[in-house]
Amino acid sequence: MGSIDRRVVGAAVVMAVTLPTIAACNSTNPGRAASASCLEAASTPTMKIALNSIHANVWNAAGKTGQAASVASQLKWRGVHIISTGNDPKGGEPPKRAEIRYGPNGKQIALTLAQQIKDATLEQDDRTNPSVDVVIGTDFSLVPVPPPKPSRVKVNVLNAFVIPGSASELASTLRKRGFQVVKTGNTKDFYPDDSTVIRYGLRGEPAARRLALQFKHPTMEKLHRSSAIVDVVIGSKWKDHVIVPVAQATVPPTTPSKPKTSSCVTAATTGAGASASSS
Repeated sequence: MGSIDRRVVGAAVVMAVTLPTIAACNSTNPGRAASASCLEAASTPTMKIALNSIHANVWNAAGKTGQAASVASQLKWRGVHIISTGNDPKGGEPPKRAEIRYGPNGKQIALTLAQQIKDATLEQDDRTNPSVDVVIGTDFSLVPVPPPKPSRVKVNVLNAFVIPGSASELASTLRKRGFQVVKTGNTKDFYPDDSTVIRYGLRGEPAARRLALQFKHPTMEKLHRSSAIVDVVIGSKWKDHVIVPVAQATVPPTTPSKPKTSSCVTAATTGAGASASSS
């Protein structure tokens, strides 16, 4: 057999292996489509979909106890309606970062939700409703929420310093910059090595980042706090010059995360996965 003939036969073999996979992922045959799922390249959505119109299940494939509930809470704060949480009913190898599963009519919903999750991969299944599944992988992380405007940040200003009146002075400065000062007073907490300490809970992390822009090298302290209110505590090394000028207290530009590109592959849909998709 000549070299040209060998190349032709080789190409035919490659096409014979490749075409069924492509056909399964793009088939308009309902029976064929139901037995295949596609891991596909994702881009930014072409439709504007509000997060509060998205209904999602959150499945834990990473094996970390309580992670599905934690991620669900954070997505709920962002506006997503949570249907159910638990371990991934589909099983199998966990994704590296995250996987978003959706039905034939839910691609734009999945693309919108993918902007909230770092390096998410999209997978189409055969569900008939507009719900989506968020599958937590081993290195899962959400895209940080941009810091809110100062007018939406609620702050407690607390004095752990020896000079009386420091909290009132700082509270006045923050009010002039648009922050909502909820409480001003003293605290028995002691911070001998810090000028300012910003304390916050998980929900208040975006607000804490906005507040942190007002100071030079603040110490960030995460608390088990359910509200979005943040504290700024004046520590023992407080000086007036640790307050950053207004012109410098700006938010660095951020870009939305784009889900990773991956190839389209066939995969059998399990009974567990199908039932979870309809929840």
